Amino acid sequence: MKQKIQKSGRTKKNSGVSEPAAGYLPDTGPVVSIDSTGRMVLPKKIRDHYGATRFMVRETEGHIELIPVPPLSSLLGILPGLDLEALYRDHDREVDEEDADDRSRNSG
Repeated sequence: MKQKIQKSGRTKKNSGVSEPAAGYLPDTGPVVSIDSTGRMVLPKKIRDHYGATRFMVRETEGHIELIPVPPLSSLLGILPGLDLEALYRDHDREVDEEDADDRSRNSG
């Protein structure tokens, strides 16, 4: 596993996929780590294979599944005249309005 030297002179392990799987697990692929903020990095080969940057997380019996969510841009060509920029603007406006409503309810 790669190490990074901190200002204090101590070494810090970088999270990543280079760490081998534990001996009791079958070798079925790379092992990913979760950092202190809860972020997990999927290997580039997997991200490229699915062409997605967003995944649904589903917990099932004894394991966690990541289901790729196709980007809106994958719909291009399906609906003529689809204005993705307008969709993004409307979505951002709706999220901002919901956030403002939540803040006004919580501050009162």
